[in-house]
Amino acid sequence: MKIITLAGLTLLLLNSACTTEERVLTIGFGSCNEPSQTQQVLPTLNRALDSLDHFIWLGDNVYLQNGQWNSYDSTMARYNEVFGQPIFQELLNKSHHLAIWDDHDAGPNDCDRSNYEGFPLTMRAFKDFWQPQHSQPDSNSYYGQTSTAEGLVDIYLLDNRSFRTNKDSANATVFGQKQLSWFHNALKHSSAKVHIICMGGQLLNTARVFENVSNYPKERDLLLKWLSESPGTPIVLTGDRHSGEINKIIMNGKSIVEVCASPLTANAHPHHEEENATRIHSKTTDTQHFGVLQLKLSDETNPTYRIGLYDSKGTALFTHRETK
Repeated sequence: MKIITLAGLTLLLLNSACTTEERVLTIGFGSCNEPSQTQQVLPTLNRALDSLDHFIWLGDNVYLQNGQWNSYDSTMARYNEVFGQPIFQELLNKSHHLAIWDDHDAGPNDCDRSNYEGFPLTMRAFKDFWQPQHSQPDSNSYYGQTSTAEGLVDIYLLDNRSFRTNKDSANATVFGQKQLSWFHNALKHSSAKVHIICMGGQLLNTARVFENVSNYPKERDLLLKWLSESPGTPIVLTGDRHSGEINKIIMNGKSIVEVCASPLTANAHPHHEEENATRIHSKTTDTQHFGVLQLKLSDETNPTYRIGLYDSKGTALFTHRETK
């Protein structure tokens, strides 16, 4: 093993040092950002960003309040209130940032298509702030795919709000048929070695609580089937829960790993006793943190990776490795 340090975060690089044909890609990620509650993790994240290739904001990046979602100007004012702070300006000026949204970026708590009609307004504000550069097949959403590491890694940015219906409705859905069809087609035709799937709520967690995709079992089963049949290595990054964990299943002989990183600065709400059959460790996180994915890539061999959740001191809370 080779030990490397990302601005205070000590990571173990699997196997030997990289050869000229190999490369390391590092991606940070996190969700649930309400800096009026805490900011203790931000200095550590700021230092880590000096060495991260990308950072992915996994939803609830801002918390719209008191009807701010009813006005474009007040929605943008909220973005400016949060991200106009010096520490966030410094964060955003480092690395390459990608973003998806969840309910608090989009509107009221737990909003979906059946109880909220304001998605076009907040979607416009989301796009104007984050300026997504990837191709977006649906003008009413931001979902799409981008590639990195010379095409060895595809990142899928999914919209779990705009098309969501109530879990008890007929043909209940999180992502909607158009987005699902696009995702399946993109996955099947990808030549990437690694597929990183980003969504606001948890996919692997089996507990049918809150807004986990397990509340939509048919759609969850379909997504897992597609990931297990995909030609590359699937890694799912999620947020939402205000507690973090690492989940894993093996399906059709393929490992599917999900890492939930939440919260970044909002208050933590651990779910230690939740009946989640896919969690690979005991308990969940109970403090603010962010995630780091470290991929070792080669044109000729299968990828290996290490993924972990890190607290405000740069201490690893949970980590997981996938080797050849």
